[in-house]
Amino acid sequence: MTRAVDRPAGSVGAWAKAPDFADDPHRRAEIASATDRDRDHYLRDGLREIECRACHACVMVKKISEFQTSVQWSGEARTRCSELTRVRESGGNPAMTPTCSRLSASIDHGVIEGIIPPHQ
Repeated sequence: MTRAVDRPAGSVGAWAKAPDFADDPHRRAEIASATDRDRDHYLRDGLREIECRACHACVMVKKISEFQTSVQWSGEARTRCSELTRVRESGGNPAMTPTCSRLSASIDHGVIEGIIPPHQ
């Protein structure tokens, strides 16, 4: 493994602890493939579209556990959400808003109706 102290002074670029496997193309391809699988698993697999019953913003949702829900907002959904709009208009930062209560209710309804499968 490459350590920062082994790199030439002033070298910039790669993370010091992450080998790039430039000398092993097969290993490099395996890592790229595993990274793609992880990305799909964490960012896409199991996501279901849910529409807020109040403002009709659509987000992608996945239940991770009984107490954790992953919600991916699009730019359009953030613009459409009336609760986030109120925060913006009052000078607040919508990114610091923990959740939209109306969307949370819509997500809970989606879980109850079976639209969002329970955590696996």
